[in-house]
Amino acid sequence: MRRFLAGALLAAASTLLLVTIAGPAGAHTDTGTFSATRAEPAADGATTIDLLLTYDNDGHGAEDAALTVTVQGPDGGPVPVTMAPGDRAGAYTGEVATDAAGEYTVTASATEPEAETTFTFTVAAPATTTTAAEATPTTAADTDTTTTTAADDDEGGDGNLASIAVNGLLLAVGAAGAFFAIRWWRKRRGGPTY
Repeated sequence: MRRFLAGALLAAASTLLLVTIAGPAGAHTDTGTFSATRAEPAADGATTIDLLLTYDNDGHGAEDAALTVTVQGPDGGPVPVTMAPGDRAGAYTGEVATDAAGEYTVTASATEPEAETTFTFTVAAPATTTTAAEATPTTAADTDTTTTTAADDDEGGDGNLASIAVNGLLLAVGAAGAFFAIRWWRKRRGGPTY
């Protein structure tokens, strides 16, 4: 009985190792989605741009993605924005000068995973008073957020199903192999073969 338990434990450990090795093979798709996009103007004439990029198949944050972000303002052509990692996986943040009042359009794209988004925000003109010429902080409003993702080769998350099926098959093969190895070993030693 002890030998049977030892063989079963060995087979289970082997199967677990195979499942662990095969599991990460299809972890992420090559497409993603930008979400939680926002722009927050500050009183100093700069605006902070925040983006969150996640993989389409599992929603995990896409770290170290190659981002291209530009801001088109009322006074001129698109200005590139340098983005840095944010406070969590897949979060990115950057700052752009927004001195003029009006509507600004942010365009962001990424590779690995492929994703694209465009959204707008408005910088309000400073309020004027009759007693003092003092600028008031501007506020931003996210409007008309549109998200577009590249076509996913893995329609509807079939990659996750395939991964589960492969893991199940590996588990069944490992269990069958352990069963027949134990039978062979017992037969060779002259013991009962169940």
